[in-house]
Amino acid sequence: MCKVKKNLSAAEYFLVVQKEYIISEFRKKIYYSKNDKIYYQRVMDGKRKKINDIARRNNLDSIFNNKDIMNQLRQELFNEKGKPIFSLNETDINNYYSTGNEFSYKGDIWILDAIKLDGTLILYSPRLQQYEETEKDEVCRIL
Repeated sequence: MCKVKKNLSAAEYFLVVQKEYIISEFRKKIYYSKNDKIYYQRVMDGKRKKINDIARRNNLDSIFNNKDIMNQLRQELFNEKGKPIFSLNETDINNYYSTGNEFSYKGDIWILDAIKLDGTLILYSPRLQQYEETEKDEVCRIL
């Protein structure tokens, strides 16, 4: 999560909490453990409550009632391919690039078969029935 400074204005805090909600939603999708999913759902619920409270008290739109705001914040957190551009911790990376996960690569669905010691991914295309090696920057996890 983002480290929230104690001296943020209410408006800045509102923006940060919305980004934290989107990041928690992302983590809930990539983690496999039931306990992790429950944890991130609980985090999301708390952030949703805080976002809705601030929005209600200040007559503000939020990610929950304005698609433009949701899209703008997603563009700040994810690149054009949908890959996160915020800092991932080691556990996030391990879950994101876990074997068996489906990835978008060259406009098609590929399955991560293995990761080489140098970090190169070995992908398998069920449609093409072939393997291909690529770099992490070339793929995006399908969520």
